[in-house]
Amino acid sequence: MDKQEELASTIQQMFQKANRSIAAAKRHAQEGDYDFASSRAYYAVFYAMQATLLTKELTFSKHSSVISLFNQHFVKTGVFPKEFGRFISRLFRERQAGDYVFDLSISGADAALDIQIAENMLQTIGTYLSGRGFLPSTEERQ
Repeated sequence: MDKQEELASTIQQMFQKANRSIAAAKRHAQEGDYDFASSRAYYAVFYAMQATLLTKELTFSKHSSVISLFNQHFVKTGVFPKEFGRFISRLFRERQAGDYVFDLSISGADAALDIQIAENMLQTIGTYLSGRGFLPSTEERQ
């Protein structure tokens, strides 16, 4: 396996984790566990951002670094829409509230919106990665 194939394999594994995370978010939402639903929606996007940064041989685990560099390399350059920056900020705030604030709960409507945002972002990022040969096409992934 050459370096490009190894990179593609790693990115596919990361994107599979993103897809598992969004599936978990949906399960949590169906169970009325909105805090964890929003947290998993954020993590789905976080894993997808990490995978996308890897295409530029950039690897970070710190959330602020991943968000900052994704915005720098992919949002500000116009690869992805500017609203992605706002969406990422929202998902991060919701995840912080869901994971660390004990007297505040994410509403069902907010969790549903977080999941919708994350799904749309995963679709767009997946299409981008597919177009560059890092992921199978959308049809092959389904």
